[in-house]
Amino acid sequence: MEQRHASINDLKIDESERKFHWPIGRRPDEHPGLTELGL
Repeated sequence: MEQRHASINDLKIDESERKFHWPIGRRPDEHPGLTELGL
C-alpha cells in the first residue's frame, strides 16, 4: 500500500502533533476553522 487514506482512530497522535487543543466538544468560536488554517 503506497498511500493510506482513512478517517479512523487506530494511530495515536502525539501531543506535539496536535493542531487543536480544547476539551472534547464543539470548537471554540474564537478558534480559526479548517479553511483559515489552510487544511
